[in-house]
Amino acid sequence: MSKSKGQHLLRGQNNSRRLPVMEHLSAISCEAIEHFTYINPIAQPQRLNEAFVKLAEVFEVDLLWGGGLPNVGREIFDWADGQTVKRNSQGQEQVQWGIFGAAHQEDGRHFTHIPKPQSVDEALAFDPAPYFPKTVEEYRVEFTKSYQRMLDSCAESCLPIPHHYTTAFHWPLAIFGFEMLCEVGMEADRFDALMERFVDISIRITNAWSQVPGVEGFILHDDLAMTGGPIFAPDWYRKHIFTHYPSIFAPLKAAGIPIIFTSDGNINAFLDDIFTAGADGLNFEYMVDLEYLVNNYPNKILIGNMNSHILAAGPLERITDEVHRCLKVGVRAPQFVLNVGGQITHDISTAHLEHYLQVRKQLSRELVAQTPAF
Repeated sequence: MSKSKGQHLLRGQNNSRRLPVMEHLSAISCEAIEHFTYINPIAQPQRLNEAFVKLAEVFEVDLLWGGGLPNVGREIFDWADGQTVKRNSQGQEQVQWGIFGAAHQEDGRHFTHIPKPQSVDEALAFDPAPYFPKTVEEYRVEFTKSYQRMLDSCAESCLPIPHHYTTAFHWPLAIFGFEMLCEVGMEADRFDALMERFVDISIRITNAWSQVPGVEGFILHDDLAMTGGPIFAPDWYRKHIFTHYPSIFAPLKAAGIPIIFTSDGNINAFLDDIFTAGADGLNFEYMVDLEYLVNNYPNKILIGNMNSHILAAGPLERITDEVHRCLKVGVRAPQFVLNVGGQITHDISTAHLEHYLQVRKQLSRELVAQTPAF
């Protein structure tokens, strides 16, 4: 089963007859889910988990990015009316994300339940501790239960990799928003003191996860850049962000749990910094130089580089070219993992997904058969 392939990959024992796969499935449209699984989860919500387990098998998913597969009880939305924003059962705004809703963000703010500081001084004095007060032991108990739910939701279909979303840089972005982050980031001396307070929480979280039985890999996420590149100069990150990574990574490293670092955007300027800090793998988008990664970090877990925009827009010939481009470079790295960056979203048609899967499955097997490393 695919779960075992994921386990072997994380242990450095990849001997599969095809390239391994990590896909993000929760944003797929209802039409595509029904097409591939013969289950309509809107009409049959009690079969929600069954549908996604089948979907994971159809897509040959080995590793799953955090959270497990959707399960019964998760709120489902019918977007067939053309709306793109609705309110959930708690009255909160949700934007369309497959058959689900994602929290409506304000200028990049994920933690909208935390009051946004009204000035730079207020932001720099912000103390996150009252909003994230749990001890390592309290987190460990919570994470142990949540990891078991992840495993249960996936059964043998794939291996879920738990994650921490706000490693360092993403903390002030998630609470302050993009514009305020840009302002407080320029206050170098006071910004360092603020970051120490955020990093303390991340260290508690990685400490707790390092103690959860059975965890075989862990994702640490920070969106460091936009499509065009970093928000600040690269040296700013080295002084204020990357200096904290080793201490955040340390508990997981000590426990022998492989760390897969994840970032959206064009992070070419930071590839060496991320691996120097201790990451065992990288999950990245199509803007990142896959050739550089394969040439310089061939023994790392390299996940991604497939362009979701091409899958959505087509035409079919362009999708074929994109799959060939990515796989022919990636196969040279023994732990390369196929992944559509930015998730397989509801705007990718069933016809395009069918074509993508056909080309990907065929080529991934042909290339492995031709590559001595396998």
